[in-house]
Amino acid sequence: MKNKILIKLMVPSLMEEYEVFVPVNERIKKIKELLINALFDLSDGTFEKLRKYTLIDPNTGAVYQDHMILIDTDIRNAKKLVLN
Repeated sequence: MKNKILIKLMVPSLMEEYEVFVPVNERIKKIKELLINALFDLSDGTFEKLRKYTLIDPNTGAVYQDHMILIDTDIRNAKKLVLN
């Protein structure tokens, strides 16, 4: 799986943490869309799909901008991220 990495995603609104494979050659905006849709399905519709979410590094507080491509960020295997 050279085109995907495993991240640890914390979702405060669900009080859950997930391990998720994400594609390295996609923009953060597309990755957030994929994660939001998956979380909506996993939560049986309780996850608020229409809200604007931010992907954050919990250690540094860095916010990943929608236009960034994942491979060009510091996100690597086993990186913890918060979807808030």
